Amino acid sequence: KINRQSLVASYAQIESMYHGEGPKNVEAIFIAAEREGALLFIDEADSLLSKRLTNVNQGSEQAINSMRSQLLICLERFRGVVIFSTNLVENYDKAFETRVRHVKFPMPDEKGRQQIWRKHLPQKLPGVKNLSIEKLAKVDNVCGRDIKNAVIDAAMRVARQRKEEIELSDLLRSIEHIKTARINVEPASERLTPEETEAVRQKVQAALNEQKE
Repeated sequence: KINRQSLVASYAQIESMYHGEGPKNVEAIFIAAEREGALLFIDEADSLLSKRLTNVNQGSEQAINSMRSQLLICLERFRGVVIFSTNLVENYDKAFETRVRHVKFPMPDEKGRQQIWRKHLPQKLPGVKNLSIEKLAKVDNVCGRDIKNAVIDAAMRVARQRKEEIELSDLLRSIEHIKTARINVEPASERLTPEETEAVRQKVQAALNEQKE
């Protein structure tokens, strides 16, 4: 614990439709964080820390470069703690590499996945008491966001199908679909190999087969 309040901002909050306002917003959040002695947390940081554009033809592109340049200046001057959150670290501008330290959070293990499934499955959801959290947690290489989205996706599908209860198969199909979609958009270094993808499919199918027995 660092015993500090936190100031949270995202790229969507910093960006402005008005030319020249973006860099001012960047500077403003750093000034506010230092004045309050707060930990500054910037979400969706890849939008701010990505490589600066070289062929600038439009005002919007110039504004993006201006924000990124202003961020570099603010980092040099800032005397507090700032945390950037991203899942696209490969897109970082090299100029930021010497100014930040990377901390990679691994995917949760099976015990962690059990806790996350329990947290995101509402107890009032029809059929939830009949679900096997242990079987759901067997599907590995998924994060909390994947699990949360799987619960929402499965619940919506059950509602559309007018089923009375959610079943294990609904959640397993949703988590497989979400995981496959993530594989297609992740940086190449983080994508699953064909062998790993097949292993995931087999685990999901095995869990479905166990449910039928």
